[in-house]
Amino acid sequence: MFTKKKVFAYENSDGDKGIIIAVSMDEAKKIFHEKYPERTIVDNYYAYCQNGAYLFEMDKVDNNKLYCCFPW
Repeated sequence: MFTKKKVFAYENSDGDKGIIIAVSMDEAKKIFHEKYPERTIVDNYYAYCQNGAYLFEMDKVDNNKLYCCFPW
């Protein structure tokens, strides 16, 4: 079965930002924690400030496409 990969964006409380290409959110979390094992993926600002990180699912991967991962 063919699985389309997705783009995930991350930002941690030290200001590091990037993207991860993976087939699922669980796989993206695993990849994220390989680089940042001490970070907790959170969904609120208070936890983010306490050594947290945001991880967002953006879209399916397409050729020749711009992904606006961090609009703020």
